[in-house]
Amino acid sequence: MAQRVYATAADYDSYAEEPFDGDEAKLAKRLRRASGVIDGLTRLARFEMDDDGFPTDPDVSRAFTEATCAQVEYWETTDDPTGAESTMGPVRIGSVSLGGSGVGGGAQNTRSASDSRISPEAVEILANEGIVAQIVGSR
Repeated sequence: MAQRVYATAADYDSYAEEPFDGDEAKLAKRLRRASGVIDGLTRLARFEMDDDGFPTDPDVSRAFTEATCAQVEYWETTDDPTGAESTMGPVRIGSVSLGGSGVGGGAQNTRSASDSRISPEAVEILANEGIVAQIVGSR
């Protein structure tokens, strides 16, 4: 089965605070990749869907669209759509430490590398619609 895509470029333009920093082909790829993340977050969720696997309830469909846009916007903000940078530890120069958003990122970071590439806002949108349980402080 082909990857479902829950948002369009027009949806992203309507949702995001800032315009996408790239061309339409790149945005289409990001929306596709983000839709895969949303599929992962909702894998065990129960909701009505059509034969292609898209939600049929308008509120659930809107949540999928907004969560997909939030995920792409998060990647734009973090500049790390693949999650590769989240696995890197901090950079130290003398007594100065920079970065460290991933697994090796220091004592204050409790998110795993895979969790750090997930948009907290996307999870919140889905949780508010009752599609996915929001787990706080699980690690």
